Amino acid sequence: MRLTTRILLAATLTTVLTACGSTLSGAPLPGETDISTLDVGSYPTEPLNAHDDDPVPPFYEMYEVAALRLADFVIHSGDIDPAMKYGKRARTVSAGVMPWALGDDGVMSPIAKQHKLLYGFESNGASQDTSVNTLGDWPSKRDGNELTASTMVFQFPTEEQAAAAAQEFHDADFVPREATNQPVDLPDYPAAKSHWRPDSPFLRTLLPHGPYVIAFLLSVNTPDQQALVTMAQTAYAKQIEALDRTTPLSDKEVMTLPWDPDHLAMRTLNPDDLASPEGSGFYLVTGPHGVLHYSGDPLPTDRGYITEQLTKMDAQQVALSWGSIGIRTPDAATARRAVTEQLFPWKVEADADAPPNLPDSSCVENRRLAAPKRFSCILAYNEYVGIVSGNQLLDAQQRAAAQYALFANTR
Repeated sequence: MRLTTRILLAATLTTVLTACGSTLSGAPLPGETDISTLDVGSYPTEPLNAHDDDPVPPFYEMYEVAALRLADFVIHSGDIDPAMKYGKRARTVSAGVMPWALGDDGVMSPIAKQHKLLYGFESNGASQDTSVNTLGDWPSKRDGNELTASTMVFQFPTEEQAAAAAQEFHDADFVPREATNQPVDLPDYPAAKSHWRPDSPFLRTLLPHGPYVIAFLLSVNTPDQQALVTMAQTAYAKQIEALDRTTPLSDKEVMTLPWDPDHLAMRTLNPDDLASPEGSGFYLVTGPHGVLHYSGDPLPTDRGYITEQLTKMDAQQVALSWGSIGIRTPDAATARRAVTEQLFPWKVEADADAPPNLPDSSCVENRRLAAPKRFSCILAYNEYVGIVSGNQLLDAQQRAAAQYALFANTR
């Protein structure tokens, strides 16, 4: 027994020592693919925390982390009206750059700073795959875009600061437009501050709610004040209900939030090893509700289809990582089914060759503008699913192999 033990220890040490200095550091477990046989090109195969040193964002980036936490409690446009199934981008918000949907950033940002805005989140959606024009004195839109919604939630340190900020946001936006715009009352929400232009189908409205300010820029097909009032009241009801499922954070609590506590972002392919959380959709981790805000950019615009695909694989958590997607599912069988059923977040038409020597993987050639690049591959490793894309099939295959290695090297 002692001799056998020594032989096994020696074999283990040999494996570990020969791996030192190698890009592909993982050793296969029984039944696993030997990742040293994979063509990973020049892509990284070790997670950013490979040496038990989790990247810690600097204090000013912790507001991004807090805003991404909030994303799971911000409603989608489809929650206001199911017809608004198309996403039109989302982003985290700080006092430095306020959303155009709230009004003139040059006016709104100083107000946010004065009242010490902690963080916020903005999500946009529409019933047609077109966009709202924000140039000029008041929003406009292309013909055929019947319904649009910009949803904004901002958290301030106190209720008093939120109430003061909401009043000043409204005054700064409405007073210069008193000659053309009119105030609008919402019977169900008398504290809301709203106005519209009678010749325009848009309504801008704000409501302080505890330490939050909830704001919407909404539109219907034609100038119809009652339709806008109905939409706004539905939006407030849904958003308040969502916020009641979470708790606001103090400035101190923001600084102690965990970033990527389950290491999903760390194990998702990150070609340039850029580790800072980025709330416009480049590098983040959130739940399956929160990630849907990013339909329109970087995910496809059809939020309804993405929902179907994530639901089929029972996605628990999703990471977006510089063009790569990492998904945690409940178990390995579910992850493998995502591969066999090709559960990409966009519709695919043509199969392509899977990466050599890579099990539980599949590649496709994309022929729709919804896909980010010409070729995409999906792969499974235990309960994890990875989705990568490239304009050349070899590039997509190498990214897939590197993603598998990353999963294998993250223990």
